Amino acid sequence: MRYLMFLLLLAGSLAWMGCAPAGLEGTIAASGTVTHNGQPVEGATVVFSPEGEGRAASGLTDASGRFQLQTLNPDDGVLPGKYQVAISKTQVEGGMSEEESQAYTAEHGKSPEVTVKDLLPEKYKSPATSGLAAEVTASDKNEFTFDLKD
Repeated sequence: MRYLMFLLLLAGSLAWMGCAPAGLEGTIAASGTVTHNGQPVEGATVVFSPEGEGRAASGLTDASGRFQLQTLNPDDGVLPGKYQVAISKTQVEGGMSEEESQAYTAEHGKSPEVTVKDLLPEKYKSPATSGLAAEVTASDKNEFTFDLKD
């Protein structure tokens, strides 16, 4: 009997651990487009930071500059509220795999040089300096367009 109880508890625990996390209650679908000087931006990270209490949401732009916001799970949306928005895209130069980095360090006695280059104007990286804002409401379509300028 103890063995059976143990198996049931083990099976229940494994099933619980294998479940995907539940979505956040109250989120609303929200999406948009990012352009830079009128051209779509692929691979930019868009972050909605709440102005007050709440949770941040983020998305990554595709080849047409489109993004879908998510809070906890892919495309689960964002909580209603007012947000400051940050948008960034960077390029890492000189990056290596973990194995390559270790080999380089062993051979040269120092870590490899890595530089990170901003591909969008720096002011948009921070919600405090971007000048971008959005309000997500339960009744609207929640479609946002951000055209970044140099």
